[in-house]
Amino acid sequence: MPPSDVPPGTPPPDTVFHAGRLVPAHEATLRVDSMALRYGLSVFEGVRVYRQTAGGVRPWLPAQHLDRLRASLAAMLLPDPGIDAVPGIIAELTARNGITDDAYCRISVSAEGPGTIGDEVAAVLSVTLRPMGRKRWLSGAEGMRLGVSRWQRPPAATLPTHAKSIAQYAGSRIALAEAKAAGYDGCLLTTPEGNVAEAPTATLCTVHRGTLGTPPLTDGVLPGVTRAWVLAACRDLGIAAGPRSTDVARLHAADEVFLCGTGLEFAPVRAVDTVTVPDWERRPVMSRLAEKYFAEARGETRGTEVGWSSVD
Repeated sequence: MPPSDVPPGTPPPDTVFHAGRLVPAHEATLRVDSMALRYGLSVFEGVRVYRQTAGGVRPWLPAQHLDRLRASLAAMLLPDPGIDAVPGIIAELTARNGITDDAYCRISVSAEGPGTIGDEVAAVLSVTLRPMGRKRWLSGAEGMRLGVSRWQRPPAATLPTHAKSIAQYAGSRIALAEAKAAGYDGCLLTTPEGNVAEAPTATLCTVHRGTLGTPPLTDGVLPGVTRAWVLAACRDLGIAAGPRSTDVARLHAADEVFLCGTGLEFAPVRAVDTVTVPDWERRPVMSRLAEKYFAEARGETRGTEVGWSSVD
């Protein structure tokens, strides 16, 4: 029926791409005995789609996300099911689902068929695109309370830490659930050496006397696309920045702490454990970065040159 004849309360279209076809979301399924469900053989990317000030919408840093997806496929020994087609698929889903404002695109490659752990893998590409605006942390009225978790990021000798694999998130989910049960908004995972690594779905940034630091990739963190953008943007803004290992004592001594990531965007941290972050309300470094980020994401200014890499 024409859009004007859609009954009130009708949910918006939710067309997704799965296994080579555009289908309603409820038809995009994997077998219950698939290797993805048996062994966690699935990698993914999240890509933000932003409304442009001049009109229309545009994916944000899509090339960098697809580069990381290729690296994840290689690390997890999954075949490429045709991810070069993703930009066209996003454009088609934008039109089919009537996306005219900010949204979030999830791109997944999963082992679709049954098999034992040593069998050859057949992979399937799935892409979803749904509206997503800001998280509440960017409103200015709140800051996150984070607890340093007893749970750790696995070392690279246990699991490829540079791969964005669903297997990486099992421990993170437990850590987050424990943190929320203890009254925190989120948590930070550590390394076996005692350094702080990252939040379950975001990169940690600290500021000491105007210098931004973020844990190095050798501390088991995911090589975040937003992390790479932040380090590049700091160079443009004249902010001293670079990877640096951070233990809990140094974290507690930071002037400013914030998280960044594709889904989260930016989130100021007002306290870590029981220690209040002194500059959380003013957050001078994060505020400058967030302003630049949204100006670029909305096409208002020229974008920062970002080169994604799995090594610092």
